[in-house]
Amino acid sequence: MRIRALITGVSLVAVLCLVWALPLVAEKNAEPEQEMKIKGLGFDQLAQTPVVLLGNEKETLLPIWIGLCEARSIEIGLSGIVPPRPLTYDMVAAMVRTMNAEVRRVVITDVRDRVFYAQVEMSVGGKVSRIDTRPSDAIALAARMESPIFVRNAVIEKAALLDSDVVREEL
Repeated sequence: MRIRALITGVSLVAVLCLVWALPLVAEKNAEPEQEMKIKGLGFDQLAQTPVVLLGNEKETLLPIWIGLCEARSIEIGLSGIVPPRPLTYDMVAAMVRTMNAEVRRVVITDVRDRVFYAQVEMSVGGKVSRIDTRPSDAIALAARMESPIFVRNAVIEKAALLDSDVVREEL
């Protein structure tokens, strides 16, 4: 178990060093997106899996099905509870802070075949980079770093639920 944790820690350090070394190339045609907030965590009885609900002021809800461990980590991040031993996301957040880096925002970038994709946008030493990640990981990190969450409009059009009352009743 210690070897796995060491490998994970070394891998995370390598990724953060890579982020620092590779500056972000400015996108010419940035896709339109909306800021959303975590509205809650639920459990999909039919799929037997947790769901994180992102929402905006327009009562649009975007459900993203995630794993049990990730749901718990998001819940811990939102609550502000400090576990007796740091979880992986706590460690990543500590590493980001130690490097004087910043998680500027996370973006849910795509959904294909009911699988969501995301990026974490980081700034290290004035250089901005984007790192591909699972949405659940990005959201868990954003909860700890108090970073905004954005969703591309194309994702909202494909996967959002516009009638939030129906979603709340089903979850």
